[in-house]
Amino acid sequence: MCRYLLDLQRNPSSIYSAGVDAEDVYVWTSTITGPPGTPYEGGVFFLRIIFPPDFLWKPPKVHFPTPIFHPNVSHRGNIFHPMLMPDMWCIATSVAQMLMSLAQILLYPLVAEGDVVREEVAVMYREDRASYEELARSFTKIHAMDG
Repeated sequence: MCRYLLDLQRNPSSIYSAGVDAEDVYVWTSTITGPPGTPYEGGVFFLRIIFPPDFLWKPPKVHFPTPIFHPNVSHRGNIFHPMLMPDMWCIATSVAQMLMSLAQILLYPLVAEGDVVREEVAVMYREDRASYEELARSFTKIHAMDG
């Protein structure tokens, strides 16, 4: 875990940050900055990452405590991303790669059948992008921006 933390500290990103939460090296807090040109622009979204004791062989549990309107994030903040599925997890995936992949779904939501946890949001994204972006922008302004 320390190796991944050092890697993030030595190679900071303008898109995400991460660090150990409190005293447990297996619990991290991370932020992802909303990408420009998306309804998430200007927002800072917090993630809670819980690494299992056998991390590398099993993916971490990751969720958004920051409310977000997104087809791949449940009302409770649980994230669907194939990379985080036990049968799809690759032991070579670094924490930085994982965070970059999660940031990418803010740019390119996964909206194919089977890829979503909020079907109604995916339908809105596919069929009424303007309404989707308006709601996502509103959530971002209320929950992920200061003031």
